[in-house]
Formats: sequence, structure tokens, C-alpha cells
Amino acid sequence: MKYWTLSILIATCVFVSCKKTNSYNTNVLFYNGTWSIPAITAAWNGNNITTTAIAQGQSSNTLLSPYLRVPAGTNLLTLKAGNNTLINKNIYSAAATGTSYIFFDTSAAVSAVGILQLTDALTLPDTASINYRFIHLSPDTSAAADVWLVNGATDSIRLDTAATFIGIAPDVASIQTFTNIKYHGEVYTIKIKKTGTETILASADNFTFAPRGIYSIIFSGLSTGSGSTGFILSVLHHLTQ
Repeated sequence: MKYWTLSILIATCVFVSCKKTNSYNTNVLFYNGTWSIPAITAAWNGNNITTTAIAQGQSSNTLLSPYLRVPAGTNLLTLKAGNNTLINKNIYSAAATGTSYIFFDTSAAVSAVGILQLTDALTLPDTASINYRFIHLSPDTSAAADVWLVNGATDSIRLDTAATFIGIAPDVASIQTFTNIKYHGEVYTIKIKKTGTETILASADNFTFAPRGIYSIIFSGLSTGSGSTGFILSVLHHLTQ
């Protein structure tokens, strides 16, 4: 039998967007990083806000519309997998902010599904740089990972070393923090390698970051899985100039 947990951190940040915001709206996105739940839907005050169910390794995020705009303040959030209700809870979301709701399995066996609520710091980085964060959602104990940006033999950047699963009770403040790196428009292959080896667990080929973009690089799935339950690498584009 499954049970459901919600990890919540409420903070304040400034949401910067080319679209107009006001004191009545907040901005949310959802990501399905589970291996056990095929698809998830979300409703805000009883109104469905996901046009299609969010499959494993997918999000409500698109390049043209990174966030779903919904009423700010205290609202009823309902999340479902098919007819099963994962959560039905009043939550507070500050106006003019960005929040990511990320679903993940807490172990490689049938167990609880965790839900992270991350406050996204969306202040644009300096020119010729991007902000990123890496979120390791795979509960597979064999999947300690090095994260690389590879552009030919002479231009490889290691972003994170020996990253491991965020755990059952993750440090939300640490997870939601973005890191700044220099970027000049290079085309990279993003590689998740088994720590200390050249074994590739997942990759995204020919990836170009947007100038002054803000990204979440997310690794999920199981080594014993296949298709959508195997290792998955996703890149969420939160914001650009």
C-alpha cells in the first residue's frame, strides 16, 4: 500500500517574466520523476490545470510557457494518478513567484511517493552565464552520478561529482538552490555518468542552453527499469531573458 508525503518550503522570491504578472497570480509547474506512477494530473481549487496527464520523465513545462499561472494565496491543490488521489490539501503560494512541484519515489521498491515543493529563485543571471540545479531522484543505490557537459574532447565541464539520491527526507533549501556557470552558447551533450567511470546512465544530445537561462537538470528512474521506468534525464527551462 502506498502513502504520500509532501515536503514544503515557503519562501519569497521575485518572478521575472516577459509576460505581465500581478499581485493575484502565482506560477507553478509539475514534474513526474517517479518510476511507479505512469501519469499525474493537477487541479487548483477543483479546476483541472493540466491539459494532459504528466507522464514519467515529463512536466507541465514548455519552452513557451514554463509555468502554469494560477491564483495566489491559499488554494486547494489536488493531485491524482488516475482515480487515486495523491494529495488534496490547502497550500499557500505567494504572488508573483515560481514554484516547482516534483514527484519522486522514495525507494526502488514499492513504497511512498514524495512530493517536493521548491521555491524557484528566478532572478536572471549575468550575461554569458546560466543558472542550473541538479536534482537526483533515482532511488537506485547503484546510481551515484557525475554530471558532465561535453562538447568535443577539449571542452568538458563537470557540474556535479558523485551526486546521490535526494533521500526520503531531503534538504529542500539545498535542492532548490541554483548554481551559476559561464556559458557562451556552446552545444553540449549532457551526460550522467556512473561515478568515477565512463559508463553513461542517461544523456541528452546536442543541447543548447538559452543565454541567461535558468534550468533544472533532473535524473530519475531505475537501472532495472525499462522504457519510462528506466533512467531518464530531463532538462526543465524555467526562465530566460
